[in-house]
Amino acid sequence: MVVKRDSIKAPIGRFADPATYEIGPQYEWNRAQLFATGALSVTDLLDRVPGVTTFRSGWLATPQSATFSGDFRRVRVFYDGVEIESLDKITGGVLDLSTVQLWTLEHLSIERSASELRIYMRSWRVDNTDPYTRVDIATGNEDTNLYRGFYGKRFDNGGVLQLAGQQYGVASPRFAGSGNSLSVVGRLGIARKRWSVDGFVNRTHATRDIERAVPGNPPVLSLDATNTNAYLRAAVGSAGRGPWAQVTVASLGFKGTTGPDRSVGVTSQPDTLPRKSSETQYNVSAGYTIGPARLEVQDKLRAFDGATYNSASGRLDLVAPLGVISGFVEHDGLRALTNADAGIRFQPFSFIALAGSVAQSVPGSATGLPTTTSARAEAALKIFGPWVSGGIITADNAAGLTPIVYDTLFLPTVPGRITAKTASIRGPIGRGFGIDAWLTRWDETRPYQPQYQSRSEINFASNFLRRFPRGDFEVRAAALYEYRGHTIFPLATGDKRIAPAKTLSGLLEIRIMRGVVSYQQRNILGYQYQVIPGFDMPRVLAVYGVRWEFWN
Repeated sequence: MVVKRDSIKAPIGRFADPATYEIGPQYEWNRAQLFATGALSVTDLLDRVPGVTTFRSGWLATPQSATFSGDFRRVRVFYDGVEIESLDKITGGVLDLSTVQLWTLEHLSIERSASELRIYMRSWRVDNTDPYTRVDIATGNEDTNLYRGFYGKRFDNGGVLQLAGQQYGVASPRFAGSGNSLSVVGRLGIARKRWSVDGFVNRTHATRDIERAVPGNPPVLSLDATNTNAYLRAAVGSAGRGPWAQVTVASLGFKGTTGPDRSVGVTSQPDTLPRKSSETQYNVSAGYTIGPARLEVQDKLRAFDGATYNSASGRLDLVAPLGVISGFVEHDGLRALTNADAGIRFQPFSFIALAGSVAQSVPGSATGLPTTTSARAEAALKIFGPWVSGGIITADNAAGLTPIVYDTLFLPTVPGRITAKTASIRGPIGRGFGIDAWLTRWDETRPYQPQYQSRSEINFASNFLRRFPRGDFEVRAAALYEYRGHTIFPLATGDKRIAPAKTLSGLLEIRIMRGVVSYQQRNILGYQYQVIPGFDMPRVLAVYGVRWEFWN
């Protein structure tokens, strides 16, 4: 008799995702949940998080960025443990979030500490020897067309082969930014019960046309760019229990060319010479999990521009029925900064919860910057399902970065203490309905930080098990309203101020077996608004399509 081999193989890589300490639903999504949000970019996800303000000059093909507590430096992205940074020198150090490929992920979690917003991403992996295939097709306004394809397979010896690609194009007739992007992913490796070795590459070639602003404002210049993120990784142990260790050697590369602006004189042209930048990261991490305790240490060596920078960090998480305690400390040689923060969620009863975080950041003496402290506190009651909470955020900001990709004359964020009061209602209501609503009121309107900001979502999800007991049918729907107040963009000649922005949007997804039909409409009422001065955002914007996966 032939015994069929186990079709589920050991995982590739080792991860100890940080224990987050939000009250109620955590800001984390698995692969299916990520696509079900309707988010097409990392920026779309960050719009859901209190304390975050996102920026974009138009639709998919335009630059995208974000602040946390009014500071662009406080948003950090980690992809399979590799920190993703801006390698394009003309962005002023602000990472263009449109270059981070959300579609390649299987899991994303957000740690909202007092001092930073840390985004932890895990790339898509397969564990089944049955070949996996998936196709996504979407289209919509602004001549938006998007295609994705996935193929993955594990072999009986533990080997893995994965290939995937995404292509989209936007041709906006209403000046919301035209461009296209082709992104491909590949993985080869092998994993056994106690170890794994794999190589991964994600290469994205994106172009954007010059985006004209209203008269009196400079354009967002065109760009033809290629971003390459690749790594070799070896891991031993199990991150779920006992000891584990992992070594990753990563290569990050950028190559880009800015096109000329034909509407200005030769003497005013931007630098149109090709520019290249690359970085090598050597990451060594290890951890130990025993019961409710998880310990992780990491040493990271970065090499670029002829210099090397060493960083070391440590984390301890305690997860228990009464809540979570998390501590993180890091010395970052690149930023010349030592940061320590601690977070807690304490839930003594099923209907009462307290959460908060404190942090201190100590810059190196050579920077001349002051030590800063930050704190976040929240108290909540569970009332008939959802959590109703109120809290406060306060942070010291040093002189920060500048989003010069939108306007080279913008000034950096200013130092000083920034404080906000927050309120939220989050969680299930009943009968498949849920709510996710929050409001943030800062003490004043500051550069790149509106005084008022809110997001309110009513959602519904049900698989109607009484009628479809095999779980072959599911409906998800959401209606959301977003608002942000006046926003200031500082210039030496005087601040630019844009009017409040408000949008009403909706999402509907219907799953039949393994096929999902999706339809979303943003800014249903066609409200005219700007996020960056001089650039009108798209009016009514509909995107619809299908996602279909196969195991064969």
